Amino acid sequence: MVGLKIGLDIGSGAVTAAVEGNKGVVLSEPAVLALEAETGKILAAGEEACRMTGRCPDAIRLTRPLLGSGIAELQATQELLRIFLEKICKNKIFKPTVAATMPAGITNLEKRNLLGCVLRAGAGRAVLIEEPLAAALGIGVMTDKPYGTMIVNVGAGTTGVAVITMGSVAVAKTVPVGGNLMDEQIKHYLKVNRGVSVGRLTSEELKKTLGGAKMRDEAIAAIARGKELSGGMPLYFEVTAQEVNFAIRDSVDAICRAVQSVLEVTPPELLRDIADDGIFLCGGLSDLYGLDDAISQATGIRVKIPGNVTGAAAIGCLRALTTENYLSQNGYPFVTLETLDI
Repeated sequence: MVGLKIGLDIGSGAVTAAVEGNKGVVLSEPAVLALEAETGKILAAGEEACRMTGRCPDAIRLTRPLLGSGIAELQATQELLRIFLEKICKNKIFKPTVAATMPAGITNLEKRNLLGCVLRAGAGRAVLIEEPLAAALGIGVMTDKPYGTMIVNVGAGTTGVAVITMGSVAVAKTVPVGGNLMDEQIKHYLKVNRGVSVGRLTSEELKKTLGGAKMRDEAIAAIARGKELSGGMPLYFEVTAQEVNFAIRDSVDAICRAVQSVLEVTPPELLRDIADDGIFLCGGLSDLYGLDDAISQATGIRVKIPGNVTGAAAIGCLRALTTENYLSQNGYPFVTLETLDI
């Protein structure tokens, strides 16, 4: 008997899952664990743990074990994935088959670590697919043809840029730039320029509400809550979209440069296809105001944002699993704990 088939998008900001027989995403939770500081006992995971950000006592430690293109804490990552897989599988007897995302260009050791975490978390078999390729499959791009397609997947911890052709990645680059870095840049800007300290959740909300890669036609602002650095007292203060845009402009520039650098090494025939069809922008940060226009201006190529951009990679992993012979024909072998040789 065969267990569930699960497509798993393992991002540094969130873990998203799609399951065979279900439409769309069945799980999307922040990649956060709350642990007892002394014992390491898990107290909460996902959304429940994320709500504790900035509010928990010293006896509780919050950790985000998935960081950038690798894994910051192997054991914590394994436990986080175990909790999520148990939530999906419930009391199923047979272990699931999992196709999970990996950043393009990671090392063999990082692949082995990620595979080991997925398998020890409860998967019977596992396979890794480059995140941009999974996103392409998820948004319905025909990747099995000799035709070049560029995917820019902007997430919480990284931005993955890849050119896809004939079912595999031709050129790819992953840079450690995403929503998390922008949150930190907003916090730093307010600290240096406004003398105000804000928490992670506040800076994230300012990014979502006001953030943009270009200026809006109308001036907008929001009221935020923070703490005076001079006196340590709480206060409400106004933040403008212009300030937030200024704070995150280095990250926007870095994303545009990453796209340019991949285009520079893309073979001419594939580059012609991309120029004709455009660049596909997806990921959790793809809805940042004006990001599509900023990339288009930097490259001279139009940028398209497909529907369901946040769940695209998980859905793409599931499609790869459920499409007959897709994985074997394109060189993506299944691995078990026995064959992983760990």
